[in-house]
Amino acid sequence: MIKEKIAGFIIGVTGTLAGIIFFIMIFSPESVYYSLQSLFIQKKLGSLLSVGSLINIPIFFIFLKFNKVNYAYGLISYLLLLVLIIVLLKVL
Repeated sequence: MIKEKIAGFIIGVTGTLAGIIFFIMIFSPESVYYSLQSLFIQKKLGSLLSVGSLINIPIFFIFLKFNKVNYAYGLISYLLLLVLIIVLLKVL
């Protein structure tokens, strides 16, 4: 039970990282490191995290379709943590 929640959490992290890297590779001429660095300086890193986490929406519905509620619970837990991180990035 707890393993499934942790797996859902890890899937959320992996999906968000893949979304961020995919977005940077398409829309930025710089490398991933320099793009992240410049977005942090411009205080737009929270926006990139938000766009990168959009991939988790279909993953959530796939979990629900196959009745993997504990995986979906772990994914939602990660997304709530991500919201707190984005708020901190916007405030600081």
